[in-house]
Amino acid sequence: MTMELVALITVGIAIITVGVGLAGLILNGQRNQREDMKSVQKEITGLRERMAHLEGLLEGLRDVIIGRRPAVAEAVPEDTGQYE
Repeated sequence: MTMELVALITVGIAIITVGVGLAGLILNGQRNQREDMKSVQKEITGLRERMAHLEGLLEGLRDVIIGRRPAVAEAVPEDTGQYE
């Protein structure tokens, strides 16, 4: 083998090594991104549930204000802050 061939093989191996390292970083970043998205989706689901409850309360308030329904004192459960 000539020195030029050895140099080319060495450079080729270095390029492949760097490429494999970068591919690993990219895959790891994608995995972390998916985990973050799952967490965000859980938070969004909890917020939607809270908003649905509030929407029901607002609808009842609208009905009382415009006179479609008489005001009735109801026992509303206390908000515990647990939404999962």
